[in-house]
Amino acid sequence: MAPAAATDEEKAKKAAEKARRKAEFEAKRAKEGNPPKKKQLSKAERRELQEKQRADKEAKKNPKPKADKPPPPPVERPTTILGHLTKATSSTPPADGVPASIVELGQKYAAGEFDGSNDRCRSLLDAVRTSIKDYAPPPDAAAARDLDVKLKSWASYLEKCREPTASTLAALKRLRLVASTLPPDISPSEAQAAVETCCDRFREERVELAVREIGRRGAQKIRDGDVVVAYGYADAVEALFSEAVGRNFEVVVVDSAPAFAGRRLLNALYAKRVRTTYVRLTAAAPEIERATLVVLGADAVFSNGSILARSGAFAVAALAQRRHVPVLVTCEAYKCHDRVRLDAADANELFEFPSSDDTPPLTHLTYDVTPASYVSAVATEHVLLPP
Repeated sequence: MAPAAATDEEKAKKAAEKARRKAEFEAKRAKEGNPPKKKQLSKAERRELQEKQRADKEAKKNPKPKADKPPPPPVERPTTILGHLTKATSSTPPADGVPASIVELGQKYAAGEFDGSNDRCRSLLDAVRTSIKDYAPPPDAAAARDLDVKLKSWASYLEKCREPTASTLAALKRLRLVASTLPPDISPSEAQAAVETCCDRFREERVELAVREIGRRGAQKIRDGDVVVAYGYADAVEALFSEAVGRNFEVVVVDSAPAFAGRRLLNALYAKRVRTTYVRLTAAAPEIERATLVVLGADAVFSNGSILARSGAFAVAALAQRRHVPVLVTCEAYKCHDRVRLDAADANELFEFPSSDDTPPLTHLTYDVTPASYVSAVATEHVLLPP
């Protein structure tokens, strides 16, 4: 009987050793990312799993009816050809964290106080220069990075007050470029000085000096005995006529509602004793009939040669082309835009004139687009460009 007992003890030891090795092997597989083998299911468990899978498959084939959802709200779509344009309003958005000078400028923009693109650019540079004097970055932020963020927020606020022009976009782009390229460890006072210098240089070189140079180049096209038609007002157009003072020529100022900006040019020419005639746009055809040159200002020149100017400029250019009168457009180089514009309905400003109770208000487009085929040349501070 003793040998049999020893045999049973050996079998128990072998079984224990086999269980130990199996446990070590399973632990090693789990450690290496190989999960242990699944537990073998019994016949009853397999049948239960199959029934569950079959029920899920039937549920997917015949889904239960869902509860009726409320219909989505109707999408508001423009009902007119100009319904997508923003109407000018005198109200301004909330000014959280915006300096007082920027808020004041936004209110003036909304009220339409600055009419010309150069005037809007000058006022923007002045407001930024005033706001930057009181600028102080947070303690844990770099001055250069925080200043770029501030300029971006100021630009966003002004854009909500009124649609930006090519002039203001160019000025803000230049200011942000200067702020973003400052060294990370620059001091706040040095960052302020850099932005202030950029404001002064941009205004002097890209606006004031450009206006004077365009006036000098454009005045060469005026000779004794010329009758020059000008529409509205532009700084470069006034500079052009100022450079030509002393020659024997006549200026016809064509003007239209609602801004009547031509009155500003009329007063400037009257102060310089230039012989001037003032007419409304509806009476421009006879004056263009006897004209030898038409001079227009521009708020922007696009990459396809189209000219963005005050509403009515296209009508004057069309009349001039019909009568074979050359059209000279004055535009500072910083207002040249890389976009392409084909008509005035793409992006514009709408102004509404109040009327009587029985009739709806009248809507007026601020700008119109003149095709390049209607323009003889574009005068910039660098060169006289063909259309």
